[in-house]
Amino acid sequence: MYFFISEFIQPINCILTSEEVPTISIVLSERRSNSLKGKILFNGKFEGNFYTRKPTKDTPAKWSFEKGNIKIDGELILFKDISIWHPYQNQIKSYEVNKVLFPNLASKLSKSINNRDLIKAAYGFFKIGNKCYGGRINKA
Repeated sequence: MYFFISEFIQPINCILTSEEVPTISIVLSERRSNSLKGKILFNGKFEGNFYTRKPTKDTPAKWSFEKGNIKIDGELILFKDISIWHPYQNQIKSYEVNKVLFPNLASKLSKSINNRDLIKAAYGFFKIGNKCYGGRINKA
């Protein structure tokens, strides 16, 4: 039974760090059947739950944020340096992706959260940590 559950909920340690406000990070720490779950931290303090979902044949990659009664979501854009990654190109492999942008996160957050640093960070890129590998654990 444990093996079956561990196939769907597995711990990971994927850290995304804001390029605009480096004290803000997204720590994705749990792999689920269709998403990665984590939290947004500001100076190590919890700001909300954060989820990323990989693209499927019918939908693009997505993000969602939850804190109390605030629930927002949108699409995300993955990059290798300045080049956009998408599943229908063959120049960039998914494991080479090193930055992510969360369009509309800042504008949606600004309607319900007063943390200016978090909103500033949400407008910019997040660096993808070296322990992230297309949603899988980087094996040493």
